[in-house]
Amino acid sequence: MNLKQYAKEHTLRCIIGAFLVGLLAVGGGMLMDKASASPKFCGMCHAMQHEAKTHAMSTHADIACVECHLPHDNIAVYYFEKGKTGMHDTLHQVLNDYPVHIKISDHGRDIVNANCLRCHTSTMGSVCLDRGKDGNANCTKCHSGMPHGSNPLEGGIRVE
Repeated sequence: MNLKQYAKEHTLRCIIGAFLVGLLAVGGGMLMDKASASPKFCGMCHAMQHEAKTHAMSTHADIACVECHLPHDNIAVYYFEKGKTGMHDTLHQVLNDYPVHIKISDHGRDIVNANCLRCHTSTMGSVCLDRGKDGNANCTKCHSGMPHGSNPLEGGIRVE
């Protein structure tokens, strides 16, 4: 019996099977997406242990890493950036060439600044901001230690 004949005779089973496989793939992908967004997941890598520990002591401890470190304007850009960042971090973890003190890139800083403004919109009206060349707020200029601090004993600055 060939595949075409089998599919004709068992159409309903094939449809149900394909639906179940699709459901498992989507459900598994959603679970993996949620798990890979957590500070616990990010802190599994040796290079990110300091960041995970200081984040856990900060006022942002209940916020997932991706809330600050990935763009939220567009879902396609979000997943593209998540994949790109994940591949970058995995490559450097495997090569074991992360520097002792990880420094955020200019692109990463732009994403973090946009997310600061996204979450703290209500407080921005009463804040005197340093505006960059592009006219956007530069939150990390004053809050560079938020939430990771500048040494292992710090967990960022407390502002509440």
